Amino acid sequence: MKMRPEWSQRLLRKGVLVQETYQVFAAWDDGLSVAENLDSGLSGKHATAGWEREINSTLKRRLRDFERVRPLIALARGGMSVTDWRDCLRLWIGTTEQPFHDFATGWLFNEHEKGRYQMRSEDVRPFFEKAAAGRGPKAKPFSEYGQLRGARDLLRTAVDLGMLSGDGPTKTFASIAMSDDVMMFYAHMISDLESNTTKMLSSRLWRLAYMAPTDVHVALLRLHQYKRLNYEVAGNIAQVGLPFKSALECAERVAA
Repeated sequence: MKMRPEWSQRLLRKGVLVQETYQVFAAWDDGLSVAENLDSGLSGKHATAGWEREINSTLKRRLRDFERVRPLIALARGGMSVTDWRDCLRLWIGTTEQPFHDFATGWLFNEHEKGRYQMRSEDVRPFFEKAAAGRGPKAKPFSEYGQLRGARDLLRTAVDLGMLSGDGPTKTFASIAMSDDVMMFYAHMISDLESNTTKMLSSRLWRLAYMAPTDVHVALLRLHQYKRLNYEVAGNIAQVGLPFKSALECAERVAA
C-alpha cells in the first residue's frame, strides 16, 4: 500500500473540511456511488449553492482512491468522536497530499523538535517556494503573493488538523494527545502504508503526531500493557504483533 503523496493546489487551497467530511462519512451508504453519497451528504446543508459545489468538488478529488479511504469512513460511521477522527484524518492527509506531507513531516516536525514557539506565514514562505519549485519545469510558477498564500494555507491546514493553534496570523504548536483507539489505528494504517510492521516502528509518518521513534516505543509499550497489541523488545530487536489484518479491519472493530 506504499503511497506517493500528490500535489493538489485545490486541496491545499480549499482546506481539509473536517466537519463536512466527517458528516458525509458518518452517513455513508455503501449502496450508493461516491457521487450519490456526496450529493446526499451535502445537499442543502450549506449557506450557498456555490460553496456546496466547491465542497463537493474538493471531496470528490480527495476520494479518487476510494478503497484506501474506507477506514476513515468506517470510523466516522461507527461513531468515533470528531476529535479522534480528525487525528486519523491527519494521518491520511499527511500521507497522500503535497505539499502538506513534506511540510508536516519535515519543516514543522523539525521546528517542533528545536523548541520553536510560534510562526507566521512569512516564516513558512521559503519552504513553500522550495516545495513549489520541485513540481517540475512545466508547472506554472507562483507569484510572490501566491507563495505567501500557499504558506498561509499550510498553516491553516495544520491548525485544522490539530498540529498548530491560533486564530490570528501567529500560530503556536498544539499539544497532540491521541487516544488509545487512535494509536491503534495509526499502528495499523502505518503498517499498511509501509507494508511492514517493522518499518512501522521508525516510519516518518509518526511525525504527523510529533512522535519520534522513542515516543512510538513508549506508546506501543502502553498498548502492550493494556493488551491491545503485542510488543516485544530485546536489545535492539523489536517485534510487533497487531491484532487486525489491516487498517480497515482495525477501524471496523474500534468503531463497533
